Amino acid sequence: MNKLKKHMRCQRRMRAKRSTVLTGAFILGVIFIFITIFIILNNSRKMDGWIGGYRYEETYPHNSGEMYYGTSYFITIWKHDNEYYATVEGSGWFLDTWGLAYVSGDDQQIDIIAMQTLPGDRSFGICERYEKGEVLVHFERRGEELITEWKALRDQHPILTERDDTIIGNYFEKVK
Repeated sequence: MNKLKKHMRCQRRMRAKRSTVLTGAFILGVIFIFITIFIILNNSRKMDGWIGGYRYEETYPHNSGEMYYGTSYFITIWKHDNEYYATVEGSGWFLDTWGLAYVSGDDQQIDIIAMQTLPGDRSFGICERYEKGEVLVHFERRGEELITEWKALRDQHPILTERDDTIIGNYFEKVK
């Protein structure tokens, strides 16, 4: 009889320990979920400072020296359902691009990543100008400066496409 009582007490203690462990694991899981949600929402708000329009314009002489070409890019960034998107428009000499992009990053730097070619682009309906997921341009804030690193977007620029080196500099400016 003593053995049976000891065995029953031992089983009760084991059930109590198991219940405590399961409760602790459940509480840790809930805390982890809340922390993850907080981090996602906090990072999302940090990118709100990037919302707006960005412009880059350049003129350069034709080889003949008798006329000048103009090239301009305009990038518009907005937020929809806690995700950030951009339209990228390029116009000028042999440059008519229009695309939709996804924006990824934080309050200090972002990548503008190709999603699809839009109507108004010379390539629309024929082919995609950029591969989905390809980084078009990288922006980084350094104090008051907006530093641009040209990625796939440079392949459409009449002058930049001729260069083999990495192109980083103060190109785009934020407009209202």
